[in-house]
Amino acid sequence: SNFHIKIPLTLAIVSVLVLKAGKERFAIPQINVLELVRTNSESNHRIEEINGSAVLRLREKLLPLLSLTEVLQTEERRDHKSAERSYIVVCKVGMVEFGLIVDQIFDTEEIVVKPKSELLKEIEIYSGTTILGDGSVIMILDPNGLTRCLGKQDQTPDTSRLEKERADEQEKTSFLLFESQPNK
Repeated sequence: SNFHIKIPLTLAIVSVLVLKAGKERFAIPQINVLELVRTNSESNHRIEEINGSAVLRLREKLLPLLSLTEVLQTEERRDHKSAERSYIVVCKVGMVEFGLIVDQIFDTEEIVVKPKSELLKEIEIYSGTTILGDGSVIMILDPNGLTRCLGKQDQTPDTSRLEKERADEQEKTSFLLFESQPNK
């Protein structure tokens, strides 16, 4: 038997984090993942709402949140406050940091990136596909496309303004001035 294997020159192997939103699994490039956070009622990390938009208070910093199930429109809109336990993937694209709410986090894997279909080229949140070791095909999320979805939210909180106001409050110092007269 003779086997001929053709490997394309543009073959890309990327380290990704496999996660689940709704009933589907997805991959996100690990280079864009800063950390993983699990929120619950007893945790220091909690989801808050500012002007109707969900934010994560993480080490005195407010991160805008994006629910992957809402972006994909796989389920009806959930109240972020009612979600007692959430998994949040903190991502960074350029200078933009945001949290991605997912239902489950699996493991990191080295995958071979396959280009996305021509039918999906208009959908900006996908960058390609891959076949996992178990034979399942999953979509690779594009963090740049996710940041564009973040900007399209109707009520994206102005976290930079909130952080500036908070920093101004911390910089204020109270003084008590008094003058004393020498005894004559």
